[in-house]
Amino acid sequence: MGVSSITQSETTGCNYFKTFTVSPIRAAFKELLINDENPMLQHVLLLAFRNLRRHRSTFIINLIGLSTGLACVILIFSWVQDELQIDRFHENEDRLYQVMEHQAYAEGIMTTISTPGMLAETLKEEIPEIDRAFTLTWPNGYTLTYEDRDISASGYDAGADFFHVFSYPLLHGNPDHVLSDINSIVISEEVAINLFGSAADAVGKQIKLNQEDLHQVSGVFANVDVQSSIQFDLLLNFEKIKQEESWLRSWSSNGPRTVVTLVEGADSDAVSNKIADFVKERNEESNVTLFLHSYADRYLHGRFKNGKPAGGRIEYVQLFTLIALFILIIACINFMNLSTARASRRAKEVGVKKTIGANRKILVGQFLGESLLVTMFSAAVALFLAWLFIPRFNLITGKELSLQMSSPFVLSYLAIVFVTGLLAGSYPALYLSGFKPVSVLKGQLTTSLSEVWARRGLVVFQFALSVFLIVAVFVVYNQIQYVQTKNLGYEKDNLLF
Repeated sequence: MGVSSITQSETTGCNYFKTFTVSPIRAAFKELLINDENPMLQHVLLLAFRNLRRHRSTFIINLIGLSTGLACVILIFSWVQDELQIDRFHENEDRLYQVMEHQAYAEGIMTTISTPGMLAETLKEEIPEIDRAFTLTWPNGYTLTYEDRDISASGYDAGADFFHVFSYPLLHGNPDHVLSDINSIVISEEVAINLFGSAADAVGKQIKLNQEDLHQVSGVFANVDVQSSIQFDLLLNFEKIKQEESWLRSWSSNGPRTVVTLVEGADSDAVSNKIADFVKERNEESNVTLFLHSYADRYLHGRFKNGKPAGGRIEYVQLFTLIALFILIIACINFMNLSTARASRRAKEVGVKKTIGANRKILVGQFLGESLLVTMFSAAVALFLAWLFIPRFNLITGKELSLQMSSPFVLSYLAIVFVTGLLAGSYPALYLSGFKPVSVLKGQLTTSLSEVWARRGLVVFQFALSVFLIVAVFVVYNQIQYVQTKNLGYEKDNLLF
């Protein structure tokens, strides 16, 4: 009786797929099912689709839970990937270093990226391991005027080696000459279009800076990539400000930044030791010790405490990665609990299958296949949700993220989906496939104490993570509200500095 019932059931299932051919999903399943090359795959897919169709409410709850979790993972993963790629686009990344200072005081060591204004040119002249070096000031805001057009822009005073050290592409101009004249200015493509109509028409034109000095456009660079830690619209020649400001010509000065590239094969640690007392040798009163820090690592690992590395933005990357993992675990546990909660509905199916010869390995494969099928549906919905919410996510994070179906992204996402499907379906598969056929068919399905504690543990863990994340959101929200509404002790409206 058991065998004939199953055969009739499978035949009915196949007739169902032959009857409804309108839906693309049903058509795809039909194509798989009528293929005789892998009867086991046909059987698993057939039962999986029938179970999803029969228990629509459970399927929808699982779909919402997993797709929401995966959508959050996609957004956080995109943000993490963007953070990890900051300043990694420079061609000389492995030889590119920021010169930093340890300043010794009685209360401890302060580490800063500010250096003397004459450091870059002197290092290039006296240290053979240093290939190129330039000085970079802190950013300033400017008003650019050409004829009757005025625009606001931000930029830096930079040394002549800027475009040799950094890989910001020049659209017009020679990297050897664009910053060689003290009255030259290099502008971005966007600024050139706004002022002159096109980038090609900008070179050689005169721009008035802050309604005072005239500067000649010597080059136009492509708009700065969002994966650059420094954003700028223009560059001026550092030599001009150094001539105007006498303090920049003193070894006791401490303001601009110094960036260098080493020659091929040079050891950065050896160079750091060599330049450690470079400033002290020129200024006896100096408390400065120089060292090299990888420019690409500076963005994520830029914080020092008492002269020792102490993390930086990498902590945020690790924290949000952990949050994404927590969200995914919560979604997986929700799937496990729903699957095991309706175990009694699947008990007779397991009992009959074991009676006619199905082993536990086959049953585990069936339940894992169902889990992977639900996860695949959820993955498609998650991509749509991520695409829908990524503009709002960009507003929150200040990024310009987009869902680009590149090979690394697709492979990573498929790996996450596969692992999620296995993780979510592992416990239900092992639990359901462990039923004893005699007890099940007699209606004597019992639950052991270990199984009860396992399910309760999953529920407690799921809710504990949820409460933790909810409390964290409320704490952050209240802190932001406090900062935004705190009485600063004066009337700040219309008050300018």
